Amino acid sequence: MSEQITYTVATNTDRDSVRDALITFYYPEEPLTTAHRSGAEVTPDDLENSLAFIDKGTVSLARLQPGTVVGIAIGSPSDAALHVPIRTRKFGDIVAFLDWVAQSSVAMGPRPSYNMHCLAVHPAYRGRSIGRGLVEQQMLLAKRVCPQLGAFTADATARASERLLKRLGLCEIGRLRFDEYRDERDDRVFDQLPDAVVVTMEKAL
Repeated sequence: MSEQITYTVATNTDRDSVRDALITFYYPEEPLTTAHRSGAEVTPDDLENSLAFIDKGTVSLARLQPGTVVGIAIGSPSDAALHVPIRTRKFGDIVAFLDWVAQSSVAMGPRPSYNMHCLAVHPAYRGRSIGRGLVEQQMLLAKRVCPQLGAFTADATARASERLLKRLGLCEIGRLRFDEYRDERDDRVFDQLPDAVVVTMEKAL
């Protein structure tokens, strides 16, 4: 008998579950975190920023009944992705990199969209279309929370996510290698995964 998966929008009562999911199966596989020159640990300000989206009502959860979180997706208007002060150099580097990615996406440029910037499924539950369900939930949230925005975008840093988003009708509008990015001193910021890429994808809402 297959286990039932339900999809919900996270509330403050889910904060500990969201934190556990992020730490357990999102950040350990996210190149923005693992490829950084300072090491693979997530910084407190990065984690706090992700948790802040709970209050915005844009965190989607996939739950294995009776309640264990096995998947998570987080989105927001593209111009409202920072909710806490930047206190570490690593988080500052990540924010600057994502701004560079957005500006480099030819078809997107700086125009606002609803951007899904986190998608993760627990390794033990992959292959069950949970990622698809989370993306579809994010698209519904985008239409409900930001009806004035005409586009849904996502930055895929994994091949599986890129393939999924293409199947759901998103088109590639930008592709950049992590090692192409340089800081203000012209030093490489992400040097632990030389083949890492970020693919920006878009679909009209």
